[in-house]
Amino acid sequence: MEFEQTYRYASTQIPRSCTSYTVSKDSLDDGVYHFMTYWETREAARIFSQSTTFSMLIGAFKTLGELYENGLGELIQYQG
Repeated sequence: MEFEQTYRYASTQIPRSCTSYTVSKDSLDDGVYHFMTYWETREAARIFSQSTTFSMLIGAFKTLGELYENGLGELIQYQG
């Protein structure tokens, strides 16, 4: 519950350079959440990763459970 409240607040602080974000609760693994963001540029993602909002989200994961993975990658969108 506390994690969900922190996420709801933090999601109001995510900048417009984030094109999409989601948090999902794993239905097969109780208490596991996945938070994903999609950014216009790698630089926008880097700037966000140094923000207070990002620190708050990471802190919620660490305080209320464990942080299993924190990564940065690229997606390729293909339209055929």
